[in-house]
Amino acid sequence: MNELTDEVGSVDPDSLDRPYTLTIDLNVLEHLGINLYSNVPAVLTEVVANAWDANARKVIITIGGSLDYIEIEDDGFGMDRVAINSKFLWVGYKKRDSDGDRTPPPLSRPVMGRKGVGKLAPFSIAETLEVYSTHEGSKCALSMNVSDIKEAAKPPQPKAYHPKAIDTSLCPESNGTKLVLRGLKKERIRIENLAQRLARRFSVIGTPEFSVIIKRSDGAEREITNRDRGDLDKLQYLWSLGNWEKPSWLEGQVTREARLDGELTGWPSDWKVKGWLGTVNKPQELKAASGNLNVVVVLARGRLFQENILGEINDGRHYLKYLVGHIEADFLDSSNGLDIATSDRQRVQEDDPRYKALIAYLQSNLPKLEANWSAWRTEDKSSQIKTIHPAVAGWIANLGVGHKKHAEKIIGRIASLDIEDPSEETLLIKHAILGFERLKITGQTQELADAVAVGSDRLLPLLSDIDSVEASLYRDIVKGRLEVIKAFESKIDENELENTLRDYIFDHLWLLDPSWERAQGSSIVETPVNAEFDRIKADLTPEESRGRVDIKYRTTSGKHVIIELKRANRLVGVFELVEQGLKYRNALLKCLKQLGRENEPYEVVFVIGRPLKDEGELQSQQLIQNMLAGINGRVVQFEALVASAKAGYTAYLEARSKIDKIQEILDSLN
Repeated sequence: MNELTDEVGSVDPDSLDRPYTLTIDLNVLEHLGINLYSNVPAVLTEVVANAWDANARKVIITIGGSLDYIEIEDDGFGMDRVAINSKFLWVGYKKRDSDGDRTPPPLSRPVMGRKGVGKLAPFSIAETLEVYSTHEGSKCALSMNVSDIKEAAKPPQPKAYHPKAIDTSLCPESNGTKLVLRGLKKERIRIENLAQRLARRFSVIGTPEFSVIIKRSDGAEREITNRDRGDLDKLQYLWSLGNWEKPSWLEGQVTREARLDGELTGWPSDWKVKGWLGTVNKPQELKAASGNLNVVVVLARGRLFQENILGEINDGRHYLKYLVGHIEADFLDSSNGLDIATSDRQRVQEDDPRYKALIAYLQSNLPKLEANWSAWRTEDKSSQIKTIHPAVAGWIANLGVGHKKHAEKIIGRIASLDIEDPSEETLLIKHAILGFERLKITGQTQELADAVAVGSDRLLPLLSDIDSVEASLYRDIVKGRLEVIKAFESKIDENELENTLRDYIFDHLWLLDPSWERAQGSSIVETPVNAEFDRIKADLTPEESRGRVDIKYRTTSGKHVIIELKRANRLVGVFELVEQGLKYRNALLKCLKQLGRENEPYEVVFVIGRPLKDEGELQSQQLIQNMLAGINGRVVQFEALVASAKAGYTAYLEARSKIDKIQEILDSLN
């Protein structure tokens, strides 16, 4: 590949006016360059990784004032003409196979690059790439253009592409390489929070041997450090993994911390992990301008390897909404094993034994983390409540020694509910105190303490009474839901019912499915999906527009949900629903595919007023089921939705009230 060619297969080694050669198939360029990377951080990750592999100690990224260029310069060992042709311009050059697993001395770093396609990354965001490099006094400069490469690679007779030799005056004075990206595709470029997004893609940035600096065209510059991650400084609790040591600036900022082993029994001796897992005080603290921070990233050899392994673990447990983390697992990218990274090195092949081992590690350690989290949270939240409400602190202080511990736990449980309305939290505290006093009056708190010591035969009879306290805590929450259902019931008129549904249903997804407690969202997904939905809405016929109330996209319980409301008096058939639902489903899947998340679950829910006109016969019923199943869809009628929700929550409240021994006291309160 270091030979200079004219047409593919012919050699012209003495051509001085065309000293550089790139031979590439157009299909490779499209899939491994232009369309592989979707944003600036992903592109810069490849460039920074190449600088690391060149033994660079410093990388300076300069952003042009009007986004007319991006320049990346490193002080690595640089390239001469031979190296440029034989390595840089060889797409697919495997540096680990040719140059070894580590960089040359004195740094001898573990090599990050593997596939040899990252050099095409700049073409994802730029039309032109200029390369300026200096090695041992030899200066080389060339320019490559996407349009010219495409023209050269056009069938039926593709030609080798000859990058243009350009003036070397911009080459680094000493060893190093400078890349200049011009003709930027500004629709793909978002440089806000660039430091944070890059900091989360590397573990080596900001270390003594490797600095990355972002510089503006006006000369202002700043070095990226691990503090720029934007998640470590939000932590309430911290679990260090393996031999990871927290940065000095984090000292004293976390409330509690522990350490988890960095390996599992039976692992090979070189399989170890390090890093950290942490939780925040409230889930909303993980929402950031740069995207959702409720993720656990996986790194190998110092760079991003998996954007979020948390998706493999998410089983709906409450604490996962508070979790964020950074795991370094170099064994995932060992040179003596198969390459399990996808082409853009943002995800992995999930059936590999090494990846399954990492999943097993998390499944083994997360229950330990959850146990810590639950205990710490109860204790700390109790202290927080006592600070906010001195009267509560006084109440607990006046309790006997045998009662204080249990009172602390109850108050901590209330605070752990993350109730946004302070008045609702205060009301629940009031009810809890009344419930506890009821237990204290009958001597049951002391009995509970004794039962723990003497055995379960004394403990079990008390559990129903403890449940009564829990019932009082949740009573008002359930009543709030019943009030929402009652609002539906009171507006039976079709027009009013439609307006009520439109106003309520998207904020109360539990009406459609009791397991959908809260809707969540991420601008990373919502923004493109909403844009696609708006295009579909614009193309609706007048009849289609009149027949629908609204359509929304939500994420909840790890699932993407499309909800379409039809007018209550509209008679629709399954073919119409499936035809319309298919458009929105395809739009969602298109956006998820662009984000590399196409395998995530989804559901399409149609809320209608009248039975489907296809219903009534066994054959029609089977047809409806089959067609809806094809788009993961289901149909819910207005009246059935209200009736089932009302029945479900009324039954819950009635069942709980039978064992709620302090119900009479609560009802008497103003």
